[in-house]
Amino acid sequence: MAAASFLTPFLVLTLVFQYVPLAVLARDSMYEYTLFNPDAATFVGGKNFGRIFTDADTVQSLGVTFVFMAVFLAMVVPLGLLLAVYINGRMAARGLIRTMIFLPVVTSSVVVATMWTFILAQTGLLNGLLTSAGISPVAFLTNKDTALYAIIAMCVWQQLGLAAVLFLGGLQSIPADVQEAAEIDGAGPVQRLWHIIIPMLSRTTVLVVVMMTVFGLQAFAPAFIMTTGGPEGSTNFIMYHIYRTAFFLQDPGFASAISIVVLLFALAISLIQMRLLKTKWNF
Repeated sequence: MAAASFLTPFLVLTLVFQYVPLAVLARDSMYEYTLFNPDAATFVGGKNFGRIFTDADTVQSLGVTFVFMAVFLAMVVPLGLLLAVYINGRMAARGLIRTMIFLPVVTSSVVVATMWTFILAQTGLLNGLLTSAGISPVAFLTNKDTALYAIIAMCVWQQLGLAAVLFLGGLQSIPADVQEAAEIDGAGPVQRLWHIIIPMLSRTTVLVVVMMTVFGLQAFAPAFIMTTGGPEGSTNFIMYHIYRTAFFLQDPGFASAISIVVLLFALAISLIQMRLLKTKWNF
């Protein structure tokens, strides 16, 4: 009875704020209506789900999101590992350095996106420095060839601290005598990293990859604040596309269907990653 009394409030909150909204989302995905007149909803069954892979804007948004996720993961995971190895060593003011590295993670995404907009804008700080050096300004956020990568750079900067801290926790759980034995046997820093540290960090890598993948799927603030999905849809992330579909195009039923598909994608990708990175190590 004591356990039930402690668990009940949590279970009720989970039911009300997580599972009930999911049920409502699933219900709405079967209807076609507008937010101006929700009472005039028309039941369309699975029509909204069929539209997802035939609607040009949605297909483009999914493609942009997966490119963003792939490049983002390819940068933040290895950089996070290398940064964790560096800050795990002996250095002065190590605590201060760790705090500075983690600070962008706990900063609001809206604040970070606004700050980077000032830096990367056509008349922003970075282009001001380029102009001072006699270099022509670069359209970081208004050119379809550079806008996506500018946002990726911002997201890597923001999330690198989280990846590093997670890897740091894994590094500190590796027995010191294992690395000492390898060092005595003549293994250099690169050999120890490749043959000892990386294999023993496999479980931590799973956690980092899954968390960064979910972050990539949920990216919204950069597209909303920095580029409004442009130019030419090159930064139209799926979360921004869902928001725009529901509130600007007044098609919340279709937006609900896209949300369910994205949720299933996130679950499937996470399960695949966990399976591929499954390891026997317990560190």
